[in-house]
Parts: sequence; structure tokens; C-alpha cells
Amino acid sequence: MPQEVQLFNFEKAEVRVVSIDGEPWFVAKDVAEVLGYAKPRNAIASHCKGALIRGVLTAGGMQDMTLIPERDLYRLVMKSQLPAAERFEEWVVGEVLPSIRKTGSYGVTCHAPAIPQTLPEALRLAADLAEQNDRLQSVVAEQAPKVRTLEVLTDTAGAICITDAAKQVGIQPKALFQWLQENRWIYRRTGSTRWLAYQPRLQQGVLVHKLKVIGINDETGQQKVAEQVLVTRKGLVLLGEKLAGRVA
Repeated sequence: MPQEVQLFNFEKAEVRVVSIDGEPWFVAKDVAEVLGYAKPRNAIASHCKGALIRGVLTAGGMQDMTLIPERDLYRLVMKSQLPAAERFEEWVVGEVLPSIRKTGSYGVTCHAPAIPQTLPEALRLAADLAEQNDRLQSVVAEQAPKVRTLEVLTDTAGAICITDAAKQVGIQPKALFQWLQENRWIYRRTGSTRWLAYQPRLQQGVLVHKLKVIGINDETGQQKVAEQVLVTRKGLVLLGEKLAGRVA
């Protein structure tokens, strides 16, 4: 079945996006070329773990294209040597994804049922609503454990360190640090051992920086401080959704 294509332009370069099951998938070749990979096919094979091939309707007709999910786009960004890679990521997070959600092609759109005009139509509507209610009850029962987890996370007051966040979402701290790094939440500057949050994550409100005292300067007697990455309440909820069911 052909996928509906949305076109976006990043600094005069075209990036195509399609929606599959309510999630945005990017044409891998477009992303790799924008990020300056000399051999896009090799880069996709090396760095993209969730790539798939789908028929996409283009001006030249139906074509099979390699599509990648959002997490693989961030992997290509992280491995890119292009100075514009960070601008590209911020463009995706700040413009592309909000635009997709706004146009309604990201996620599921619900429509209210038409008002019945006759008794048979009213009976048919009642039967349909009863059937939908049965399905809804089944989904609620299935998702109840996840909902309880998210309620606990939402009640968490203030931002907490990544180690404590790992306990909240039920995985080992080392695994969470690795996940955050692979998914472009945190990074280290060259030669540094301290983690920093990527700017788009700060803008999203899922991470914050906090100054932490790490010692005293022997020469001046002044406190030495460094930035520490903390996970916000919003970030905990998002992590809970993304990591639900993962084994620690």
C-alpha cells in the first residue's frame, strides 16, 4: 500500500517523511545526503537499526524506498561530521515533528459519529458504540500496568538525576545512560567525563541543567561548580512511555 509523502526543506535540501501507524518515518537517502554522507547506502546500513523498505508514491510513480524511524535519524546525526548536523536535528525537533502533528498525519484522528435520523440508524449507532466500548475496556485492562507506572512518574516532584531516574523507570543506570546517549538526549564534550543535555531536549523540557558544587579551588578558595543533567517530571513520563516493558 503506498505511503503518503510529506515534503520538508532543510537549507534548500528536500527531506521526505511518511506516516506509518501514526509514527513519522524519514526517507533514509534524503537524511544521509543532508548530513553529508559520501556513501548514503553504507551509512544507512552501518548506523540504522530499524530501517525498512516501503512503497512510496512519487512524481515518477510507485518506488520502493528505505525508511528510517526517528531514533535512526538521530543515530545518523550523531555520526555525521557535518557542522550543520546539530542545526538539522534542531530543525527536525523544532519544525518537522510539530508540523506533522499539527497537520494531523501524526497520530490518530477521531471523528464524532453522525446524529441518527431514524430509529434503525439509532439502533445501529447504539450497537456500534457498545462494540467500541467493549474494545475500549479490553484496551484499558491491557494497558493498566503502564498507566499505573505513568501515574507514579507524573507524581514525582521536581527534576532528579539520571541515576534516580533509572530507578523510577525500572532499568539499570548504566542502561539508561546508554539509551540517553544513543537517542541524542545527552552527550560528552571531547576530553570531558561530564554529561550535558542536547539543546533540543532542554527546549522540550525533558532535561535541565543544574549547577553542582564539585570541590574547592585550592588557590582561590572558591567553590568549583559544574553543570549536572537532571530529568524533569515531563522527561520521566516520556521515558516511562518509551521504556515500558524493557528488561533492566
